[in-house]
Amino acid sequence: MSVESSLIEKIRTRKANLAFLGLGHVGLPTALAFASAGFKVTGIDTNSKKVSDLSQGKSDMHEPGLEEKLATCLKSGTFRATCSSFDPISQSDFVSICVPTPVENVKPNMRNFQAAFDAVRMGAHKGMMMLIESTVPPSTTSGNVAPMLRSLGYEIDEDILLAYCPERLAPSRALEEFASNTRIIGGIGPKSRRVAAELYRTVCRSVEVTDTLAAELSKLAENTFRDLNIAYANLLALIAERLGSDVNEVIRLANTHPRVSIHKPGLGVGGPCLPKDPYILIQGTPEDLSEMVKLARRLNDEMTTHTINLLAQTLADRGLSFKGAKVAVLGVAYKPDTEDTTNSPAKRLIQELLRRGASVSAYDPFCVETFGAERASSIQEALKDRDCIVIVTAHTNSKLVDLLAQYARPGCVIFDGPRVLDPEKVKRVGLTYLGTGYGNRPTPKARKLADS
Repeated sequence: MSVESSLIEKIRTRKANLAFLGLGHVGLPTALAFASAGFKVTGIDTNSKKVSDLSQGKSDMHEPGLEEKLATCLKSGTFRATCSSFDPISQSDFVSICVPTPVENVKPNMRNFQAAFDAVRMGAHKGMMMLIESTVPPSTTSGNVAPMLRSLGYEIDEDILLAYCPERLAPSRALEEFASNTRIIGGIGPKSRRVAAELYRTVCRSVEVTDTLAAELSKLAENTFRDLNIAYANLLALIAERLGSDVNEVIRLANTHPRVSIHKPGLGVGGPCLPKDPYILIQGTPEDLSEMVKLARRLNDEMTTHTINLLAQTLADRGLSFKGAKVAVLGVAYKPDTEDTTNSPAKRLIQELLRRGASVSAYDPFCVETFGAERASSIQEALKDRDCIVIVTAHTNSKLVDLLAQYARPGCVIFDGPRVLDPEKVKRVGLTYLGTGYGNRPTPKARKLADS
C-alpha cells in the first residue's frame, strides 16, 4: 500500500497518530481539535511547567471552552503532553510544527522553527507526513524544508508527504474559528495535497487546496492587508485632525459605499501576527517592492509618538510638562477583552511616557502586565488625581464616562485612542477630550472666515 493510501485509511478509521510541536495559542487548540475528533494526539513543548499544567488539565490561555476540551481529551486518552520529541515524532503518522516565528530588527527570527524542524528530522521516517502551521517566509517549505528532507534519503510526496497549512486563529476565539474558518492546504505535490485536505476536513468545515508557495504568501498577504488598511485609517485620522474633522464620521460615511471597508484607527497595531507578518512577506524582496509595506508599518508604529506629542502640546498650553505629570493608561492588552499583551502599543506608550519623566499607572482588568508602570488595583484608583488618562484598549465598559465624571480631576485630559467614548459626553462632565482622528474644532482659516 502506498504512503498516500495508508495515511488516508488511517485518517478515515481514526487510527492516525498526530504530534504537534509547540503548545501555544495555535498548537494547543489545534491539537485538541484533532484529539476531540478521535485521533491520538501528542503535544510537545519545551516548557516543562506548561506540560505539567496541561497534563493536570490546566492552561493559562483564556480561550472559552479550552480547559473543558482539555479535560475531556485527557480523560478519553486522546491527548497527552510531553517535553520529549523523538519518540512521539518517530511513532506518529502526522507531525505538525506550530511554534512562533517572531521578528527582530524587521527580520524573521527562525530559531524556534529551526529547533522544531531539527527535532522532526531526528524522528523522520518513511510513511509520515510533515505539516507546517508556523508563519514562515515565502518558499520556506519548497526551498528549505523539502531539500533537507531529501538530504535524508526520502523522496518527497512519495516516502514523506509535506504540506504548509497556515493557522488563521484569533485569540479568545481559537476553538470556534478553527472549525469555521476556511483552512488553506498547500501541498508540495498532489499526494500531499490530497492527504492533508483529507486530514483537515475531519475538523474544518471548508478547505482550499493549493501549492506551498501560494499558501505561504496567502497567510502573509491577509495580515499585511489588515496592517495596510489600519495604516490608511491612521493616515485619515492624521488628516482629519489637521483639517478639523472627525475620522469616525469620515470612515462611517466612506464605508456606506458597497465596495469600501476601512478599518478603525488607533494607537497602533499589536498582537502576534500583524506587526511582524508584513516584514516576513517582504523578506528578501527588492526595495522598490517593499516600500509601501514599510511605510504602513512605520505609520502604525508612530501613532503612539503622535499621541504623546498631542498630549505634550495640550499640557504645554496649560503651562505643564510630562516631567512629574500623573498619567493613567487604561488597557495594556493589544486587543479588547483579552489578556494578550503581545506587541501591544501600550508598551511603547508607557516606556516613552516614563522616559519623559511622567508618573505612570496602568490598569487592565484582564492582565497584570504594566510594562514598567505602577499597577493600579482598580479603575477607580487609576482615574483618581491624574493629569492625563490615555485609553489604549477598548475593553468593554459601558460606565466609563460615569467613572470619569466621578473620579477624574476636573479639566483632566482624556486621550481616547480607540475612540470608545462620546466626545460631547466627556466634555459635559468637565474633562478635556482628545482622540485619534478627532479634530472637530475650527481650523485657523475657518476661524478667520467666521470672524470676518
